[in-house]
Amino acid sequence: MGYIRTLLSIALVCTLFVPIVHAQNSVDSEVEIVNSGGLGTDPLLLIPIAMGLIVSLLLWRFLLPASLSNLQVAFEIDDDFYEVHRLTKTRSDALKIIRPRTVFFGVILYLMAMAGIMILLSDILDDSLIWNRGPTYYQPALILTAILLSIPILLSPFISLYAQISRKSASDSIVTFREFVLNVFSVCLIILFLLAPVAYFGYLDLNEVENNTWESIENEWTSNDPFNPEIALSQMVCIDTRGIDSPLPVMESITTQVGCSELVDLVRDPITREWEEDYYGRWVSNQERLDINRNIDTIDWISIGLLVFMSPTIIAYGRIMGASWNVIVRNKYRTMRGQKTPIDPDIPSILKRVNATILVLFLGTMPLAAINGISTLVWTKLENPENLRYILDLGGIIGNSLLMFVEGNEFLKTLVDLKSLSFVLAGYLMLNVSVVGLALIFEMIRNLFLGGQVIGGVGGVVLGAPREIRAESIVQSRIIAFGLAGFAGYSVLLLIMQVYKEWAELMPYSDSIGFLTGAQVELLLLEGTWNFIAAGQGIFILTWLLSIGRWRTVGITKFDLAPEERRSGAVRTHDGNWIRDYVMQAARQDDLGALRRFQDGSIDADESLLRLERGRAKMFEYAMRGLWPNAIEAAKTTLAQQGGNDDDARMLIAVGHIASRRLDASKMALKGLLMEDEEDEPELIEFISEWMDPWADRVDEDDLYDWENEPTIDQIKELQSKIESWDPVSDIGHIHRNRLAHIALISSVAQLRAQRRMDEALELSVGLVRRYPNSAKARIACALCSLDLGNWHDALEIFRDLQLNGPEDPRVKALGSILGLKADTSEFEVALAVGTVADKKPWLDQAPCNPFVGLAIKGGLDEALNANAFSIAHEAVERLTAPIIAPTLLQNFVRWGLLPLIWLSMGAIILLETGDTSASGLVAFGLVSGHIAVVRFRNQTSHQVRHRNQPLMVKMARRFKKEKVVGDLSRSPIGNHLLLSGILLE
Repeated sequence: MGYIRTLLSIALVCTLFVPIVHAQNSVDSEVEIVNSGGLGTDPLLLIPIAMGLIVSLLLWRFLLPASLSNLQVAFEIDDDFYEVHRLTKTRSDALKIIRPRTVFFGVILYLMAMAGIMILLSDILDDSLIWNRGPTYYQPALILTAILLSIPILLSPFISLYAQISRKSASDSIVTFREFVLNVFSVCLIILFLLAPVAYFGYLDLNEVENNTWESIENEWTSNDPFNPEIALSQMVCIDTRGIDSPLPVMESITTQVGCSELVDLVRDPITREWEEDYYGRWVSNQERLDINRNIDTIDWISIGLLVFMSPTIIAYGRIMGASWNVIVRNKYRTMRGQKTPIDPDIPSILKRVNATILVLFLGTMPLAAINGISTLVWTKLENPENLRYILDLGGIIGNSLLMFVEGNEFLKTLVDLKSLSFVLAGYLMLNVSVVGLALIFEMIRNLFLGGQVIGGVGGVVLGAPREIRAESIVQSRIIAFGLAGFAGYSVLLLIMQVYKEWAELMPYSDSIGFLTGAQVELLLLEGTWNFIAAGQGIFILTWLLSIGRWRTVGITKFDLAPEERRSGAVRTHDGNWIRDYVMQAARQDDLGALRRFQDGSIDADESLLRLERGRAKMFEYAMRGLWPNAIEAAKTTLAQQGGNDDDARMLIAVGHIASRRLDASKMALKGLLMEDEEDEPELIEFISEWMDPWADRVDEDDLYDWENEPTIDQIKELQSKIESWDPVSDIGHIHRNRLAHIALISSVAQLRAQRRMDEALELSVGLVRRYPNSAKARIACALCSLDLGNWHDALEIFRDLQLNGPEDPRVKALGSILGLKADTSEFEVALAVGTVADKKPWLDQAPCNPFVGLAIKGGLDEALNANAFSIAHEAVERLTAPIIAPTLLQNFVRWGLLPLIWLSMGAIILLETGDTSASGLVAFGLVSGHIAVVRFRNQTSHQVRHRNQPLMVKMARRFKKEKVVGDLSRSPIGNHLLLSGILLE
C-alpha cells in the first residue's frame, strides 16, 4: 500500500509541474471555454470529470485507508514513560475507523477537494499531453469544480473553530440538537465578528481611495472653466501599472497615447532568468482610472477578508505544527535511520525512509522558513521594494539573497545554473505551501492520535485526552473528521492560488480581471499567498518557541511500543491470571492494605501486565476511599490500556461521575460496554443517574417496581425515608446480607455516634465485626465506639491488630493519628482526622461524597449537605429542623401578591399622569412579565445538579444557618469521616 501512496504522490507532483512546458509553448494560445451545448461535437470534454471521479474513488478505497493505517496513540503511565497502542494496522482497520457518520462527513469534504483539484489539473493535462491543443474547458465541468472546491474551503474555518472551542472530553461529547444549533450559531457569530472590522475598515479605505482619486483629478484639471466632473471623467491619462498600491500613480509628463504605450522597463523573469520588456504605461480615461483604483483596493481588502475568514484554520495549523514539531522531527529522523518509532511502529521500508527524509528536510527548515516568511512580509510592507515580485517569487529574503550571492560569485556561477536555482527556489515555495501541506494532513492526523502535542509541545490543539483517544471511538472520529475537513479546504485554497500565479495563461477565467495587467494579477496572488504563509508561520513560530524547551524531554521520554502483545501473551498464562484475581479479591474484601502493597511491592511478572493491574488496583483504591475524580482518572488509564474493552473501568467511571454529580457524563461513560443486554449493572447505574435528577421527570413508581428487592434501590429508598426524621437506624441488614448492606450499617454506626447513642453504635459495630471478621472498616468502627465510651485499651488493641494486618491502609493510619500516633497528613483520611484547615481544603474537590471536608472549611456547608446531609443530622435533631426547602407564606405573599401589585400600580400611575392607555398597559405588562420570567429563571437554576455551589443546597444551608444548624465539626465525633457513607452501588 505504501507503493500506491508513493505513486499517487509522484503523480500529483508531476501533474503540477508538467504544465510548465506546455505553458512556455502556449503563451499565445487563448483559453477556450465550451458551453454545455458544445458537448455533442467533443464528448472527450467529459474526460476530466471521469478522471476526478476515478481518482476520488482510488483515494477513498486505497490511499486514504493506507494513509490512516498504523495509527498509534501514546498515553502516560508514569513520569516520562508512555505506552504506545496501535489503533489501526491494516487498510481494513482504517476503513472501520472512517466508517462512522461524523468521520464520513470529513472524508466527503476531503474527497470533494481532491476531486475538484484533479478535474482542474486533468483538464490542463489532457490538452497539453494528449490532444496537443490550447487550454480548453467544459463549462459544466468548471461549475462542478467550483462547487467541489468551494464547499470544503467555505466549511474549513467553521469546522476548525468549532473543534478548537468545543468540549474535548468524551464524557461531554453528547450534544443535543439544541446545543448543536447553539454551537453552530456561536461559531458563525464569531466569524462574523472577525469579518466585521475588515468590512468596516475596507469600506473606509475604499472611500479614501475614491476621494484621493477625485482630488488628483481636480488637481489635474487644466481648463480655465470651473471643474466639471462629467468632462473630467472623460479625459485620458497615462497610469503606471508597475505596482498594486491604490490609487495608481499618473504619469503627468505623458500626454499622448503613443507616448504612454512606449513606456517600458527591462525586467528579468525570476524563474526563466530571461530579460523581458515590461510595458507599464496604460492609457485610460479618468472613469476607467477610478474603476481600476476601486477594484484594486476591493481585491486587496477581499484578500485580507479571506485571510481573516480562514484564520481559525490557519491558527489551528500553526498551533498543531508548532506543538508537534519536536515529536515529528525526532520520530521522522529515526524513521529515516531505519528505526521503529511511536509514529511508524513497523520497521520502515525504503520508501518510508525516503518519505521521512523529505519530511525531515521540510520540517527541519520550517523554523527558518517561518522567520523568512514573517520578515519578508514585514520588510516588503514597510519598504515596498521595486523588485517586490522578484523577491516574493524566489522564496523571500533568504531565497533572493541566495540567488544574488550565487550570481555575484564567479566560481559558484560555474557550478550552479542560475535558471535551475531560480526554478528550485520557486518550486520549494510551491511544494512547501501546497503539496507538502496536503501530505502533512495525514502526518498531523497521526500526530493528533499519538498525542505528540501533549508529549513534546505547548499550546497545541488537543481534541481529546490520549487515554480517551485510545478507548473512545467518538474521540477518534472527531480527530479524523477535524484533520480531513479542517485542513483540506485550506491546503486546496493555497494550491489554487499557486496554480493561478504560475500558469495563469492556462487557467480558466484568468483574463476576467481585465482592468489589471498580468504582472499585477501575479503580484496580487503572490502577496495574498505570502499573507497566508506569514500568518500561519507566525502562529507556528510562537508555538514552536514555547515548545522547543521540550526537545530534550522528547529525547529522553521512554515508549513501550508493544505492551498489548506482551500483555495478551502473559494473560493467557497462569502467572497472568493470578495477578488479576489477587487485585479483584482484595477489592471485594475491602483490603486497601493489600491493594497498596501490590502497587508498591516487587513482583516477578511481565512489566506491561504489572502496569495494567497496578493501575487497576489504584482505580479500586481511590474508589473505596471516596476519591472519585482520582478514581475516574485511574479508570481512564486502565480503560486505555485495555483498548476500551474493560467493563469494570467503564462502570467505575460512570459511578464516579454520579458521585461527582455529573449525571450526563455518567450515561456517556456507559457507552461502549461489552456486557450482554441481560446484565443489570449498567442499567442500574443509568437508572440511578436519572433518579438523581428528579426535575428531568424520567423515573416513576412503575420504574421503581421493576427494581424491587434490588439492594442499591432499597438502600436509596431507605435513605429517603430516614432523612425526613434524621433516623440513624438502618434496617437494610434485615433484608440483604451483602457487602452493600454491611457498608450501610457502618454508616448507621456513624449516625448513632453523632446523635450520642454510643452504646447502640458499639453494639451494632461489634455485630458487624462478628459477621465480617476481616472487615477493616467494621473494626475501625468498633475502635472509635470504644473511644467514645472511654475504653482506650480496647481501641488500642484493635488498632494494633489492624496495623499488624494492613499497616499501609490509610484508614488504619488515620485511626493511629486519632490515638495520638504520628501520621502523614498528606493522606486524605489522616488530614481529616488531625490535619489543619489548610491540610483539608485541597480535598474538597477530590472527595465529593465526604461531607467532613466541607464542614472543615469556611462556607462549605452547602458542599457538605450535597455530599451527605446526614453529616449535620445530630445538630438538626437538637434544633428540631427538618430538611425542607419551601418558600414561607410571607415569601409567597411578597412574590405573588405584593410585587405584582406594585408593577400594576406603576402602570396605573402612568395612566393617571399621561392618559396614555397603550403606554401604561405596555409598562404594566412588561414589568409583570419580567417578574414572572425572573422567578422562573431562579427556579430553573435551582434545578442544576453539581458538586460545588449547587443552588438548592445553598438555599438549604442558608435555612439551616437561620435555625442555628451550622455544621460545627467540633461537635461531630472524631473519626466519623471513616464511617459515614451515602448512596451505595454494588
